[in-house]
Amino acid sequence: MFTQSCETYDLTLDQACIFLRDRTKASINGKFHVNLPHKSSFKSIQVKLVGILKIPRDDYLIRNDRQLITSTSHQSIGASKTLNSFQLPAGNYEFPFSLPIAGRILETVTAQRHMYHTYHVQAIIERRFKADSVFSRPIRIYRYPNLSTEPQMTSIPTTIVRQSEQDIQYCISIPESNIPFGSKFQTKCHFSPLSKSLNLKTISISVLENHSLQIDATAAESATLGMMKINSNRTSTLFEAEHDFSNQIPDTSLIENGGRDGDIRSAEWPLSLPVRLPESFDLASQSVSTSVIRITHELAIQAQFHNTETDTPILIQERIPFSIYMTPAVIGDDGTIYGQDLQCFQEYENAPPAYGRHKCDAIPEEWAEYLNQLSVERARVANEQCFQPGISNVSCVPIPGVSLETEPPAYRFCST
Repeated sequence: MFTQSCETYDLTLDQACIFLRDRTKASINGKFHVNLPHKSSFKSIQVKLVGILKIPRDDYLIRNDRQLITSTSHQSIGASKTLNSFQLPAGNYEFPFSLPIAGRILETVTAQRHMYHTYHVQAIIERRFKADSVFSRPIRIYRYPNLSTEPQMTSIPTTIVRQSEQDIQYCISIPESNIPFGSKFQTKCHFSPLSKSLNLKTISISVLENHSLQIDATAAESATLGMMKINSNRTSTLFEAEHDFSNQIPDTSLIENGGRDGDIRSAEWPLSLPVRLPESFDLASQSVSTSVIRITHELAIQAQFHNTETDTPILIQERIPFSIYMTPAVIGDDGTIYGQDLQCFQEYENAPPAYGRHKCDAIPEEWAEYLNQLSVERARVANEQCFQPGISNVSCVPIPGVSLETEPPAYRFCST
């Protein structure tokens, strides 16, 4: 609610977060409420969508904040046909609006200590001989994820299988290369030293977010620094945890073939380590790849072993890149983030839609012939009027792959 000289204004949006589909028209809908205690004059009232790209200074090469308007669209919701001022009597007024959104625009990009790209819906009141009054509400705009075509969504190997110089065989894997924002998932690790003198001590696991910015240098910067482009890089940590295995008994087993009784193999450590991405727009960003902003993510693992024979530490360090993407499956219309376990998220994605939310259910082409037969049969029965009250005499037309005797699969909801 905004108050100005006893007048009150309120700008409300139907959605705080919008997901756009390619080639589909979308709009931002809302209302601008005006409460006037007395008659007031206005030149115009309009609403506007403004996208702002802001590159913060890094106190190194980028010495000043850079800001650029990336997109605008506006709609007039109150104006005189003669373009003169008009008056509104005292009372409460509600101005609905619908702002169109272009299909291909830069998404909202925010995270730790930055607001790279943001959108705001502004209600602007223009009066003669007075400064404009602007009332603003933030809105988040994303695109529906297309995991098969987006550059940052391309398939990335999710498993590392190697052997260290100290003869430690290991396998590290994550379940998917594309992870929904705010999700939880398990990192599978399997360490198998070939020497019995090697013991696992600790494993540190973290999720890193790498920012790479590239902007055009100003004339002064180009003359001073001798470069046309300015690059800025930084890394932040989204998640970190350390696990101690010093007192854990490793997995050992008897040698199955050719060994003496009591001989055992070297220890093995099959592990599953939890990872939780932040459930806040202020703490993490999605993966982005544009000419100005590039944000990537990677899982970093460091395993420390101890050699009991030489009393020396051994470090194994690996990194697995992956992408974080925004999806309406975890982000509501009001901007609420519903963090989910990745396994449950996958099962939920494959489940049927809730009752009342079926839209455009596709009918397989091979069913068309059988549906036609069913329609003909129904017409014949109706014409012959050979039916009994409460009993249908329409013959059952078999449809391939469908059995009335088979119960449908059971779906379960995974809570978090």
